[in-house]
Amino acid sequence: MAVTDLTWDYVVVGAGVAGSVVASRLRQNDPSLNVLLLEAGSDTRSREDILYANAQPIGGELDWNFKTEAVPGFNGRETVIGQGKGLGGGAAINLTGWVRGSAHDYDDWADMVGDDRWRFKGQLPYMKMSETWHTKDNEDFHGYSGPIKTATPKSTGRDYPLRDPLAEKGYQALGLNPHPHDDAFSGDNLGYAETVEARDVGKRQIPTAAYPMEGVTILVETQVERILSEPGANGEGLKATGVLLTSGEEVKAKNVISSAGAFQSPKLLMLSGIGAKAELEAHGIDVKVDLPEVGKNLGDHLLMFQFWKLKNPENGYTLTSGNPLFQQPQFGLGGPIDWVALATVDKEKLSEAIAKDEGETPTASHSLLKNDRSFNELLVLYHAFSPANPVVPMDGSHVNSAVISLLPTSRGTVGIRSAKASDPPVITPNYLATEVDKYVYREGLRSIHKLMLDTEFGKEYIAGETAPDGVEPATLDASDEYLDKRIADGAATSWHPHGGCSMGKVVDSGFKVSGFENLYVVDSSVIPVALSTHLMAPVYALAEQAAAILSGKA
Repeated sequence: MAVTDLTWDYVVVGAGVAGSVVASRLRQNDPSLNVLLLEAGSDTRSREDILYANAQPIGGELDWNFKTEAVPGFNGRETVIGQGKGLGGGAAINLTGWVRGSAHDYDDWADMVGDDRWRFKGQLPYMKMSETWHTKDNEDFHGYSGPIKTATPKSTGRDYPLRDPLAEKGYQALGLNPHPHDDAFSGDNLGYAETVEARDVGKRQIPTAAYPMEGVTILVETQVERILSEPGANGEGLKATGVLLTSGEEVKAKNVISSAGAFQSPKLLMLSGIGAKAELEAHGIDVKVDLPEVGKNLGDHLLMFQFWKLKNPENGYTLTSGNPLFQQPQFGLGGPIDWVALATVDKEKLSEAIAKDEGETPTASHSLLKNDRSFNELLVLYHAFSPANPVVPMDGSHVNSAVISLLPTSRGTVGIRSAKASDPPVITPNYLATEVDKYVYREGLRSIHKLMLDTEFGKEYIAGETAPDGVEPATLDASDEYLDKRIADGAATSWHPHGGCSMGKVVDSGFKVSGFENLYVVDSSVIPVALSTHLMAPVYALAEQAAAILSGKA
């Protein structure tokens, strides 16, 4: 029977993390439902080449490889910003980081939308529902029967030579404290803890394979052109009736869920006549709902790498050093990293930056000031390679650092180029548009530079930075102007886009699109605030709760 012959109870557009989870759980909650899951990309479930940590699928054929518009904060530079294309979406190509964030972030979310289900305590049951945690040390905050298994360097026996020196002589010298049980999942993520990966004996977990899909019909290489609709009951509002595929076929549905991602869910709504009236009319699209907030409030976390030359690389500290240790099989079970460290910034200087952005001195109750927040993630990876600018050979002579800014206040937009689904979205990320973001990122770089140049760890192991061509290596007394130029020239996405269909603006706290009775968005585009975390684990939890809400269980 063709999919066009049925009227489906739910059609889910996009089989990334959110779409896969919500389709699976809806069917589990009610086995009588007919659920159709549509994916524009390919079936990744049997792709052995993307499973292990040495695979690098970002930028390949499983990535949409979208380009941004010119970014003023990058001195007019465009950048590539990826999104997974295939079953599993971003989980099929990402670095598998499993991180939860701070309770303060989720409380901001709940306050913004007026719904306690989105507080940390409200989401915790769904965070636990998605995972099978690797240790029994912190049971109140973890699940032990979920589809996604977790692992750490310690749990897999990866004993990296720099593990203890980096923690004890490095991060602690920055004033960062270790978390009890090496676990930053209890709602306070300031400090450092072991990196956690969503890996099962080293293998990446595709949600469409990890979650039960019995009774869910999955179609790959099937792109949606737009959502179909008609007037609702008694002529009030609108009712989604299905989707039009790019093939020209119509699929009928009682409910439609867009899980197409932070860029493509806003795009799909706009192509379907839901968005700012002027923008839709400019592309000849019939306006169904004038909803100007569609495509607004786009956020992302910035990432910048630096390369650091080791003093005694012959001691075999990194993966490509020739150290026989790294030939042991356990070192293929995860990435070359021990710790995730999160740091705050000085509140007085932060307050000054906020005042410049907002035009008045903030009070102590400001959301960024009333609690100690995690603004920057500071990472050190025991592997480094760059073919050009700078040239860093794969000979074990360097380590790699990364700074990720986690609570940006800059907000961008997603738009459309035409009325065709085949055209990519217009992505304007607006990075570094606020004084807060510039200040916070400078502080992140200063923290990394102190770690590498001024702690006992840095003095013992690091010779200095190998900087890009024509750039002076980092120093401890670098000026704001120097750091601003380094950031503008070197920063890029960390693949954590969110917003665009923000809860409280485009969808309500139950995921329903404004003006519709049966159209929903479930993916990172609904997250209305910045979360101090990588987004995969939060999106699993979000989709778990979405399925419970749509099933009448939450």
